[in-house]
Order: sequence, then C-alpha cells, then structure tokens
Amino acid sequence: MKNIKNIISFIIMSIVLVSCEDKGLENADWLKEPDFANPLTLSLSGKEVVLVKENEEQNAITFTWTQGNDRGAGTTLTYFFRIDIEGNKFSEGLDEDDPKNTVITEEIPAGVFTKSYTVRQLNDLLLKNFKRPGGVATNLEVQIIARVDNSKQFQLPEVSTSSFIATSYSPGPLPLFMVGDAISGSWDYNTGKSLPEITERTIYTYLGDFSVGSFKVIEKPGSELPSYDPAAGNTLVYNQTDQRTADNVFKVTQSGRHSLYMDIDKGIYALGYVPYPGVYMVGHSISGIRWDIGKAKQMNWDPKNPEVYTFKGRFEAVKPNGGGDEKEGFKLYTQQGDWGGRGFQPATNHTVLVPDAPPTPMFLKPAGSGKDDKWDILETGDYELIVNPVNLTIQLKKL
Repeated sequence: MKNIKNIISFIIMSIVLVSCEDKGLENADWLKEPDFANPLTLSLSGKEVVLVKENEEQNAITFTWTQGNDRGAGTTLTYFFRIDIEGNKFSEGLDEDDPKNTVITEEIPAGVFTKSYTVRQLNDLLLKNFKRPGGVATNLEVQIIARVDNSKQFQLPEVSTSSFIATSYSPGPLPLFMVGDAISGSWDYNTGKSLPEITERTIYTYLGDFSVGSFKVIEKPGSELPSYDPAAGNTLVYNQTDQRTADNVFKVTQSGRHSLYMDIDKGIYALGYVPYPGVYMVGHSISGIRWDIGKAKQMNWDPKNPEVYTFKGRFEAVKPNGGGDEKEGFKLYTQQGDWGGRGFQPATNHTVLVPDAPPTPMFLKPAGSGKDDKWDILETGDYELIVNPVNLTIQLKKL
C-alpha cells in the first residue's frame, strides 16, 4: 500500500519537477491535461447504496471504466483505483501515517476494467477504514487513474472521478473476555472478565489490575476456543484449534496496573505496565501553566504504547540568572494539585534536557520528599517530551 501511495505522489510531484527543470522536450503540449475525443470514463452501477446485513455476500456496487487512450509507441497504461470520503480530496498532501489520511488506493491488474465490493466488504470499509458508524449515510468519492508508463517524456495521466452515497449497518458487538490466573484468578473459562469494545468488532482496550501469571482472550464464556493469542512482533493469531500452552497466552511478570490494547482487524496488540494514572508537567517552561500546581498539564497517554507518556507543544527556556530572577525549569508529578505528591526528578537540580539526545535517566520522588530538583530547557521552541515511568527515562525531541 505504501508503494502505491508513493506512486500516486510521484505522479503529482513529477508535474512540478519536470516543468521546472526540463525545457527541451519534443512536445510543447506535454503538460496539458489530456484531451481526447473519447476520454477515460468511470461508471457506477448505482449512485446510492443501502447496505443490509442479511445480504452480506451479495454485490453492493460495481465500478467500470473505459480503456485509457493510446499514448504512443511503446507506452503502456497502469490503472489505480482510489476511494475516499467526499471532500477529503483523496488525502493528497498527507503522510501515510497521518490520522487524517483516509484514502484507499489499489493498483488494478493488467487487462481488468472493473471493480466490485460485496455488501460485507463495503460495510467493513465504512466501519473500519473510514470509522463511520452503522446506520449513517456517507458520501464517498471514487477515482480511476491511468498512468502512462515507458514514455520518452512525461505525460499527465488520464483521470476520471465520480461519487456515490452508501449507508452502512451495524454488524453488532463482538464481546471478548479475559480468563486466567493473571486477571480472573483462575483458569475457569466461565469466570472471564469483559474486555471493553471501543470500535465495533475491531478495537478493544482494558486498563486495570493484573497479578503475576498469564491469561487468554476468548470469544465465549465457558469455552477456551476460539481465542485471540499473542504471537511474535506483538501480533495476534485467531486460534480455533490449539489448546492452551505456555506459548499461546499473554504473560504478566509484574503485578499492578496494566493496559491491554487489541486491534483484531489489524491483528496487533499492546500489553504494558502502567504504574501511574498519569504524568503532569508544571513549571516556568510549560507554556501557559508556569508554577500553578492546580493547573499542571497532563501528558498524553496512548494505549497502543502504554508505558510512555508524551506531549507536543511549546516549551519556554529557563529565565536567565541575574536581576534577582531565580533560574527555573519544570517538574513532573504523578498527580495534579499537590506539591508534596509523588513525582519524577533528575539526578541533579537544573539538569538540562538536550534536544534529540538519547533518553536521560530520571528518579522517582516519593510523596513528602523535600527535594525540589528541576529540568531545564535552554531554548524556547516546539518540542516533544517523552517520559517512560517504567524505564524511568525522559527525552526531548525538537519538532
């Protein structure tokens, strides 16, 4: 998928780069939009589709397109199909990992001039890719691109765009349960603890207390199978046949608060120790907060990376020495509103955080400690602060 997106980006960038650098091409009209008597045309089997769960295996919509026009001796055409929410402009200009990037791009095999979605496929696309809830009508935009290959000079692709409306349905929740001595106290499969469903049949998260031991995630109380088992690289395996072993269970090596994140559609999970409910920043360097402990700014926590807290934003440099102003920086606490509360501190007061340096060790400051050590930032700017309370490290990255 990444390669396909890079190809589309290359098509767009080539227009700019070649127009600026290449002045000696044979055809003076080579950068004009294609203008053919019979242009590439995309057609839809319908303009409004209402999806019904009972018809999951039936065809929902079919897209067909005419063959692109010949571009000269030796050239070939490669077709790309794109679909996105109408108004998103096919997410052009956005990085692949940008949450706002919603476009789905597919290279079409040679000789194929049609594409179809079943009711189930289109509904899954709406729910999982476009994050549209069931029962909602969504305006979608589709596009076919005919890229010119093996040309002696760059030629703009032929493009045809259309749109339609699709109304999704809810397939219903898929309850999952955690069972094992680490979470429910025993391996009695009738005593599972519910794993909250965040996105229907896709994303599940749980934050709570675990004991040292192991556990499984199952679909049905009272039955070990089917289950979702951990595998190498934080991936998930849907297991319908293999009984429990020491290798196909989630393991907990330290008792306390842990977070479990599962995306069963992508087949990934994250399980991590989360000893503190939050991390809060306060001090001169925290723009808009300063030394108001009651307004200490909470850092961001992501269940997909549960052992880490981050914050991206403006940080102020320490005040200069002299003139009666005390040199100041910032401090970290595990709660808001209590100067005597538990927090984290550097090895020595006024430890400077160097942007883009390796992570720096930090130390837990117990509640009631009289120490008042701070971190300093020497240059005002936009940074990302990364705090890992499990590994006891802190890091600053320049944005």
